[in-house]
Amino acid sequence: QEDPNRKAEAEANGEYYYEELKISDACTEMYEAAGKCESIHGFSAMKYYNNNNGQGNYYNQVRNEEAVCNYMSNVMSGIYDPSGEISISGGRSITGGGAATTGGQKFALTFFILGSVGLAGYAAMLHQQLTKGAKSTL
Repeated sequence: QEDPNRKAEAEANGEYYYEELKISDACTEMYEAAGKCESIHGFSAMKYYNNNNGQGNYYNQVRNEEAVCNYMSNVMSGIYDPSGEISISGGRSITGGGAATTGGQKFALTFFILGSVGLAGYAAMLHQQLTKGAKSTL
């Protein structure tokens, strides 16, 4: 809270009154653990990390800086739609219907269907021969 006496005294002397703000521990911990993209603004987490012999809370940021910056760049460029899905625009777009089969596709389909029917008939014939020959008289 502001100290009204100190503020009034400073203003009476033509000085500015600065009060030190206190940041809660929860806010500090969340900020330190959050993914940040600070390198594009000239902040160097790597320098902080190296100066503290790797003991700082910026280890996570240093490891993930490039991934976080790429993600934030993608969000800012509109790659994601409002529901969070990747929105692909541009390029070649094909709408449904109207796909025609080629002659080669028709031939291959006919060949495989007739081949399957032929193999099924051959399997039935072999089965019949095996079951007829299996009967023995005792």
